[in-house]
Amino acid sequence: MAFLYLGSDGTKKKFAEISAAVRSEKYEKSVNKHLMVTNETMSMARQRMEIENARLAKDFDATSAQPAYVPQQSGVDLSNDSRAADIANELGRGEKRPEAFENPNDVVQKELFNQQQQAEYSKAYKEEYARQFVENARRGGYKVKLGEDFKVISVTPLRNPSGQNGDSDILNSSGEALQ
Repeated sequence: MAFLYLGSDGTKKKFAEISAAVRSEKYEKSVNKHLMVTNETMSMARQRMEIENARLAKDFDATSAQPAYVPQQSGVDLSNDSRAADIANELGRGEKRPEAFENPNDVVQKELFNQQQQAEYSKAYKEEYARQFVENARRGGYKVKLGEDFKVISVTPLRNPSGQNGDSDILNSSGEALQ
């Protein structure tokens, strides 16, 4: 009986060890399964957020006029006018429209036109500035002559500053007297 007891005690230890190993393996599988499910859930949530962000990013740049007041069913019509949309388009904040492909000739012509407009504006500005400069000098008692490049050629004091005798020289932008 002593052998049976010893034998059964060793069997109990081996059974306990096997049972603990099986339980440990069972817990590991359960934990691994839980980790996999959690990882898949997080991955799906991340993908869902990326899709939602992409959809929102597409609509993010688009702006639309929203009514500030909801009109009543009867009474004055307070519907939106197109001025708000026109202003948003001018500021570049309106609806995005696919721009037509411009050929190189159109791009060059547009740049040449813009340069020509800028040159005309600059010339007109300089002529007006020179006219005002000559006029202010005449009021101050000086006759100023300007060259073609709007540089001062000569300055001579007037005997009678304008407005004293009624005789006054009116000068053009190049400094020549007009009657």
